[in-house]
Amino acid sequence: MKYGVLWRKTTKNIGDDMQSYAESLWYPQVDYMIDIEDLDGFHAADDEPVACIMSAWYMWHKWNWPPSKSIYPLWIGFHYNDIHRGRPRGMPCKWEYLTGPGYDYLKAHAPIGCRDTATLRHMQRLGIDSYYSGCITLTLPQRPRKTPERPYVCVVGVEKAVEKKIKRFYQNTGIDVKVIAPTRPEPSGNLSWETRKAQVEDMLDLYQNANAVYTFRLHCTLPTLALGTPVLLIRKSFKSDRFVPHQDYVHHCTTKDFLAGKYDGWMQNPPPNPDTYLPVRRQLEETVSAFIAQCKQETRKASELCKTTYSDQELLQWQNETMKLTLHNYFIEEHIDLRELIAARRELETLRAELEETQRQVADYHALGSPKQLQKDLRAYRALGSVPEVQTAVRRYRKLMNLPPVRLLKRMYRFFKKNK
Repeated sequence: MKYGVLWRKTTKNIGDDMQSYAESLWYPQVDYMIDIEDLDGFHAADDEPVACIMSAWYMWHKWNWPPSKSIYPLWIGFHYNDIHRGRPRGMPCKWEYLTGPGYDYLKAHAPIGCRDTATLRHMQRLGIDSYYSGCITLTLPQRPRKTPERPYVCVVGVEKAVEKKIKRFYQNTGIDVKVIAPTRPEPSGNLSWETRKAQVEDMLDLYQNANAVYTFRLHCTLPTLALGTPVLLIRKSFKSDRFVPHQDYVHHCTTKDFLAGKYDGWMQNPPPNPDTYLPVRRQLEETVSAFIAQCKQETRKASELCKTTYSDQELLQWQNETMKLTLHNYFIEEHIDLRELIAARRELETLRAELEETQRQVADYHALGSPKQLQKDLRAYRALGSVPEVQTAVRRYRKLMNLPPVRLLKRMYRFFKKNK
């Protein structure tokens, strides 16, 4: 039996590598790196099975589902989501790939350990035997503790207003604030696993030796929890399915409450993390340990361990048909009639012309003087009783009080809102 680390070969998100790193620590050795975006294209030599802990978010390239028969999987930490529909790097799919062979695959490898309760509910609605497992990053071991030259806290991916408040709070306290980017500036396609592994270990060392960690990110929160460093999860809201039930494992608050000072006491003396996650961690460790022990004893070939019955031809045909279906559905859902687009473009050109004319008028109106001056002039002219001059002042005043730009800008706002 060989062992493969599941990774997202091209990603900016270091959280993806956190999961891969946590998986890798369980293997006797690493023989393969398996790209989660090419699961059906992975093949080991000589029909040899490759054991793989499948804890991850599935997936950008959904039509590369289901995984290759070379992969001998342990399904824990499974998160499947459709929120990427229509995003530039996402896929125009929802749940279509959990039908046909995609469904048969999960059914054959059940029970499926789900990372969150939303994925668990969907698996259960599909009739797939499943349970809540948590994420593999909860099993990360503590790092060697080192005394830093100066105590510090880590700030990872929070909103700017939150970051500023943290910096102000710790100013002149002797505690440094280290702001850590949770993503790389460029995708990781050309970086080796060894380089990315070293980046993860450096980040974990920072978390381990910090006084506290403040974060917006799930895969900063869970590793820090596993390391035992006090962590405060700060988000605008907790409506995201990805954070249930993980938010309850740690101290957490909304951005509004944090900025209102309701957690200043927490910042002054960060308390230990709750221990409610420990049963989940222990269950994960037992499950993974049993899987690795079984793999060490396994002698069968990948074809003998295969649990599905569909042929390669049937799989290819289903993938092709499902791809066409999802693209068609996406086209119908997002389609914009060209005639509507042309009409909108013409309307925009008209608005632009009107704006240019209005800008010219505004320049002319500015030359007439300020409204206050005209009102003063108007009172003076009325006192003098000079009818022609009064009429001239009234006309000027009305021009100033009825400028078209306000009405035009409202029209342009409605246009852009309608045609965003």
